[in-house]
Amino acid sequence: MGTGKRRMTVVCEAVTRKKPNSVAKRDCQAEKRRIYNKARKSEIKTRMKKALEELDELKKKTDAQFEEILPIEKLIGEAYSVIDKAARVWTLHRNTGARRKSRLARRKKAVEIHHGWYTPAPAPSA
Repeated sequence: MGTGKRRMTVVCEAVTRKKPNSVAKRDCQAEKRRIYNKARKSEIKTRMKKALEELDELKKKTDAQFEEILPIEKLIGEAYSVIDKAARVWTLHRNTGARRKSRLARRKKAVEIHHGWYTPAPAPSA
């Protein structure tokens, strides 16, 4: 062997630029949507629960006045709005949204009938 300089060689792997992993991207997107939808659904449940509790309290009162239902109507309107928004972006199925709105409306009508503020019209005979 001679007295010359030794060359050192370094072997490097050529890194190719790959497209981002579509599975990982989908997982990330799904997680974001899950968190977003969970918050929306939680808000719906909370607003419905508040409205239903207020209606139950009003139904239990013996000397309730018609004006006492007005703030509850506002709560119900807010719940309707949140339910409609969730159904619009498919956080909820539209039939689920309709069922929940119907549940609120039926409970409100039951309270109004209980206190005599609403009398259902008789069914038309055919």
